[in-house]
Amino acid sequence: DHGLDITREAIPVSPAAHYMIGGIKVDSWGETNIKRLFACGEVACTGVHGANRLASNSLLEVLVFGRRIIEYTAGENQPEMLAPLPQLTKRLLGWGKYVRDLPEPSIPALQKLLWEDSGIIRSYGGLVKAQEILSGWQYSLGDVSNRKGIELANLILAGRLMVESALLRQESRGAHYRTDFPDHQPEWEKHIVFIKED
Repeated sequence: DHGLDITREAIPVSPAAHYMIGGIKVDSWGETNIKRLFACGEVACTGVHGANRLASNSLLEVLVFGRRIIEYTAGENQPEMLAPLPQLTKRLLGWGKYVRDLPEPSIPALQKLLWEDSGIIRSYGGLVKAQEILSGWQYSLGDVSNRKGIELANLILAGRLMVESALLRQESRGAHYRTDFPDHQPEWEKHIVFIKED
């Protein structure tokens, strides 16, 4: 169907993103640091899969942690009223210095940047380049009020956190490989956690 004869030709193979390493930190009941806010599956970070899958396995952990969340919340009384969320139009994160001559921020540009500079093989130079571009994009977006703008701002924030984590982790472990730090370092047998304050 694709013009290949697999009996005579090599099959082209390329790496692809299968899962994201990282996620929302939760306790053993799936609760985040925000009372009564729970997470499980790919979005959560339980750490039960080790260095190659620091986030969670969608099927296994949805079943296990989903059930634990139900058991935990079933014994509670009526839910408390939660405080309203701040307006989504507020700036999503106050980091950022302006970088001139940036490509226009977009989802395809973000995908290309992260693939090239924070992909399978990482280096200090590529990570710093990605950090500067993401910082500039975050600054240039300013306040966003529509769905597409909010989605792009959140993706840029996630990309920024990935790049910051990769810069901080000065070693190679599991699926994280840095050419400038090719070996494991015992002092890095831990998670990196970012907390947004405001």
